[in-house]
Amino acid sequence: MIHLARSIEEAWRRTVEQTASAEESVSEMGRISADIRLDEEMGDVALEMLGQVLAEGFEEFEPWQRDSLGHYRRNLDDVTLAFDPDTGRLTVETRLTEQVTAEARASAEACGFTLGEVAAEAVGRYYDDGWGGRTREQAEEEAAELAEHRLEQAIEALRRRQNPEAFAEAEAQAQSRAHELAQQELEALQSQVREALQGRIRNILSDARRQVHHIMSRAVGEAYRQTLHRLVRENSGRILTDERTGSVINMELELY
Repeated sequence: MIHLARSIEEAWRRTVEQTASAEESVSEMGRISADIRLDEEMGDVALEMLGQVLAEGFEEFEPWQRDSLGHYRRNLDDVTLAFDPDTGRLTVETRLTEQVTAEARASAEACGFTLGEVAAEAVGRYYDDGWGGRTREQAEEEAAELAEHRLEQAIEALRRRQNPEAFAEAEAQAQSRAHELAQQELEALQSQVREALQGRIRNILSDARRQVHHIMSRAVGEAYRQTLHRLVRENSGRILTDERTGSVINMELELY
């Protein structure tokens, strides 16, 4: 066993460190719009029918949801389609969100005066025959090192007990500065993340072009098909053939 004791009468100055973190969500939206221009002579009827087609769906085509504004919406993997039946405007949009975290460390000085007695002890163990390399000398060395470490901890605890205000003030200063640095770092990271999100959004919208074109072509084609069905019925005609091959619709009508 090693026992250490020390009388303390000292003025001291300590550097106190504090860490702070800041976190925020970065969200970016990208949107492209296109006007769907149907034939002027049947534009109103076709637009009305397109809304019905979107609401009800058809073969291999899921119904769209209608929001509070009356727009038809369809969620795809990375983008959302929105169709306004009043204006015939199709909007393709995507939104990306990423959580950004920044961390910073700052320090401040605390100073004061400490007076008192401190003590610490530690035990080292060894084998009489030195088995496994555990000799008396090694045990004494390890015990002395541990006792010295505990003594330093006891001195630090005494400093803090006798000077709580000095430590509290230094810690508050360090914490405030660390928080300020974390906010600055967060702002810089937000700018970088926002730029990266914008690039990803451009790629997503570009990649979605073909899929959106296919979906809307099918929907508009079906709207024309249903419109022709209605016109034939309203004019006492009949449909002789109505076949779909992929995206191609073949119809043979007879009007009187």
